[in-house]
Amino acid sequence: MPKPCAYVLGAGKTRFGPTSKTIPQLAQEAIIEALSDARLDPCDIGAVIVGNFLGGPNESQLHLNSVVAGLLPGLNLPSWRTEAACASGGVAVHQAVLALSRYDNILVVGVERMSNVVGMELTRNIGMAGDVVLDQIAGLNFPANYALVAQSHFAEYGTTPRDLELISLKNHANANLNPKAHFHLKEVCQADIDAGPPVASPLRLFDCCPVSDGAAAVIISSRRADSRSVPILGSAVASDVISLAQRSTCTSFPAARAAAEAAYAEAHIDSRDIDFAEVHDCFTIAELVAMEDLALADRGQATMLVRDGQTSIGGRIPVNASGGLKAGGHAIGATGVGQIYESVLQLRGEAGSRQVEGASVGVAHNVGGVGGTCSVHVLGGAT
Repeated sequence: MPKPCAYVLGAGKTRFGPTSKTIPQLAQEAIIEALSDARLDPCDIGAVIVGNFLGGPNESQLHLNSVVAGLLPGLNLPSWRTEAACASGGVAVHQAVLALSRYDNILVVGVERMSNVVGMELTRNIGMAGDVVLDQIAGLNFPANYALVAQSHFAEYGTTPRDLELISLKNHANANLNPKAHFHLKEVCQADIDAGPPVASPLRLFDCCPVSDGAAAVIISSRRADSRSVPILGSAVASDVISLAQRSTCTSFPAARAAAEAAYAEAHIDSRDIDFAEVHDCFTIAELVAMEDLALADRGQATMLVRDGQTSIGGRIPVNASGGLKAGGHAIGATGVGQIYESVLQLRGEAGSRQVEGASVGVAHNVGGVGGTCSVHVLGGAT
């Protein structure tokens, strides 16, 4: 294995789900846990990067980098905010890795609050991640976009609604093992899925991730502090045109494939070396697309792994042991950082009843929009 490009010294996360807590309160909770986990004090932090998408339209609060840096009073730290739609958190982690040439012990905080905004207003705000002319004005929201992805995958590869149901059931079962998951201790069975109303054909209620609030924080360093420091072996971001209307295929996201190839090359691995994956399953079909874009399965073959149970925690390549976005929750700006948090727990052997046995190398995949931006991180694998 190559020399790591960075280390995660500490990680913290709130429970994802509806809450009355404010953005500063959520961020503070995750920061305190990350500092404690890293055995660091606020004065040890060299810079702050904040991942957030909807602070402006939802909260009338931009300049969140200063809001969050202000939780470490008197330090006057350099800080900035990253916005890349639902990939904001993952891109913030990538920026921290790049910024290690100037700063060390970089605190990355992803945070989002959405449950205070409901209905059409929230749909409109989230829709700002799509092209204003090709998507927003045309009324093409994200459930409809991913329904087009699902329809295309069904037509090209013979994927069925049952395949999507198996993903939903798996991720809800995993979320029941995760005390910080949105659906923790909320049983979802086949009857619930069958009773779920259609959202955008073929997607139904339990094919869609919930509206979640939450925060996650990690501390990134160029130096290993102790045996609990988790190496980041590869970190990459890629972008594409923003709308499906501009692409030749709906069944693969070129930005995700490019980011995966770059992260794997930096880490000196290929997909066969990966023991587990945390992927961006905002809709169940997105998990299949992610597995294929990450080369965990050949094009059109991810369904075979799902049907055979190979993506379950005890399977050959566990996917979303945390419950994923589907059942773990999708607190947008926090999601990519939360994936790093889960990966850190798995690689330390601290994931409890959802622990992937023998976890040594993991991949985290975070997508903005319908594949407009994607970050991929490879963690672990070095001593």
